[in-house]
Amino acid sequence: MMNDDMQKNRNRAFAGGADAVRNLDREKRRRKRYNRRKQQVRRQLMMIGAVILGVILVIVSCVSGKKGQKAQETVHTQNENKSAEKSKEGLEKSETLEERLERVEKQAKEENYPDSIIELLSKNPETVAFVEDYGEKKDLPPSGQIEELKSGEIPALYQWDERWGYASYGNGCVATSGCGPTCMSMIISGMTNDASVTPAKLASYGEENDYLDEDNNTYWSFMSESAKNWGITGYQVSADEETVSRELMAGHPIVCSVGPGDFTDNGHFIVLTAYENGEVTVHDPFSKENSEKKWVYSEIFSQIKAVWTYSKE
Repeated sequence: MMNDDMQKNRNRAFAGGADAVRNLDREKRRRKRYNRRKQQVRRQLMMIGAVILGVILVIVSCVSGKKGQKAQETVHTQNENKSAEKSKEGLEKSETLEERLERVEKQAKEENYPDSIIELLSKNPETVAFVEDYGEKKDLPPSGQIEELKSGEIPALYQWDERWGYASYGNGCVATSGCGPTCMSMIISGMTNDASVTPAKLASYGEENDYLDEDNNTYWSFMSESAKNWGITGYQVSADEETVSRELMAGHPIVCSVGPGDFTDNGHFIVLTAYENGEVTVHDPFSKENSEKKWVYSEIFSQIKAVWTYSKE
C-alpha cells in the first residue's frame, strides 16, 4: 500500500499538471484576444489611411481643377482681349474719321469722361485715339523715355501722346493743358540729348514749383527757369523777324507764346527750330498737321506774344 507521503506527492503532481493545463489555456485565449485586437487596430489604421489618402486626392483634384480653371480663364481672357483688339482694329478700318469721332465722343459721354478730354475731339481730330483709350489708360504710369530722340535735333513731341498725355498737370492733364511742359521737353531733351526729360517730367516739375495759375495756365517764367534747372540758358528776346531768324540760324531753338489765330483760340506755346527764306519750322505740341508744314513768319508774327531763345551754358 502507498504511504501517505507518496499519495500527497501524487496529488500535488496531479494538481500541478491541471494548473499547467489551465495556464496554457489562458495563454492561448490571451494570445487570441491580442491577435484579434491587433487585427482590429490594423484594419482601423488601414481605414484611416484610406480616408486620409482620399482626402488628399480630393484636395489635389480641387487644386488641379482650380489651376486648370484659372488657366482656362486666363486663356479665355487673353482670347477675349485679342478678339476685342481685332474687332477694334476692324472697326477702325471700316469707319470713316467722322464716324470714329462720333462713336468715340458718344462713348466718352456715356462713360462720363471729363469735359476737357471730350473737347479734344472738336479741337483736333488727331486726338481721337487718345480720347478713345482714356478709360483704359488714364491711370497707367507715363513713359520715362523719348524713343525718337536723335542727337543734335529738337524732337517734335505732342502733348496728347498716350505715352505721357494722361499724366497729371494741375487740375487737368498734359494732353489738355500741357503745351508749356511739352515745349520745354522738346527744348531740353533735344539740347541735352537726355531722353528721360519727357513732357510728364516737365509737368511734374511745373506742378512742384508752382508754375501754374488758377486757370491751369503755365506762367511765362517757366520758359526760362525750367531750362536753367537742366543747364540751359533761356531768356526772352524780341519777336521781330530779324532777331528770330538770327537766333534760329545760330542754332538756338525758340519757344513762342501765341494768342488766338492759326494755333489756338486762347493761348498756346509752340517751338520754332529753323528759319530759311522767311519761313520757320514749327513744332506745335498740339498738332501734327501744323508741325509738318513750313510757316511764313511774317504771317504768324501778329499772333506771337513773347519769344524765348535757348543755348547751352
